[in-house]
Amino acid sequence: MKVEKFPAGKLIFAEGDSGDEAYRVQQGRVEISIKEDGKKLILAILEEGEIFGEMAIVGSCPRSASARALETTTVSVLARDDFETTLSNREEELVPYLSTIFDRLRVTNDRLLNALARLDELEPTQPHRNPEILSPSKSDCVVLVEPATDEIRQQTALRSRVVDSFPVLFGRRGELAGSEAVIPNQFLVADRAPFRVSRKHCVIDSSADGVYIEDHSSRLGTIVNGIRIGGKSLESRVRLSAGSNSLVLGGGESQVRFSLTVTENGVK
Repeated sequence: MKVEKFPAGKLIFAEGDSGDEAYRVQQGRVEISIKEDGKKLILAILEEGEIFGEMAIVGSCPRSASARALETTTVSVLARDDFETTLSNREEELVPYLSTIFDRLRVTNDRLLNALARLDELEPTQPHRNPEILSPSKSDCVVLVEPATDEIRQQTALRSRVVDSFPVLFGRRGELAGSEAVIPNQFLVADRAPFRVSRKHCVIDSSADGVYIEDHSSRLGTIVNGIRIGGKSLESRVRLSAGSNSLVLGGGESQVRFSLTVTENGVK
């Protein structure tokens, strides 16, 4: 990915522009705004680590807002053409971008649900939503992820973290990735051959009825509170309990272990 630097006041892109690049703020601040009735409406002020313009790498729609540097600002730039190459070789670099896209889709879904609810209130005899298709996809919860063995505690990138946006990926760190880097919504293990952890091992995700661990692709499977999923198991999904949970990647003898504490509705 290339890096660009913008002076204070410089327009990065304008509402209505075409584009195929997403940006991540490395240093500085970026103002996101739209025009409404001829006046500027500021939607957000973005700082280090935050992403904007992300929908350009998955579609060809015009920019939905303008982005302007508020001070001297450095950004990393991901072009649509680079997306597939990065996905194949350095997929961990894409997680912040994908997480932002997923968040955008969740917000859009929530707005659609609210709009449909208002329509139902206006026309109660003609429901406008199918509950099997449109339903809240996320629960109100946070998960504290903590290393549970000395082997995992020694890896700086796997230190204790609270996560409140989903999905969260557990997997094996790429050979070229820095072992110290903490990547949002990822816990990447520096494993050694013979590998116990698959590149995309399992995820924490949430739905309207709770938080789950899902393992659809690992080789040796996952153990959640003593229950085996993934690998050779016929099960691929298990719900986490409120409070403490155990997570083991790669079979019963594996030292890749985590403690997960789920807080739902403010109660541990």
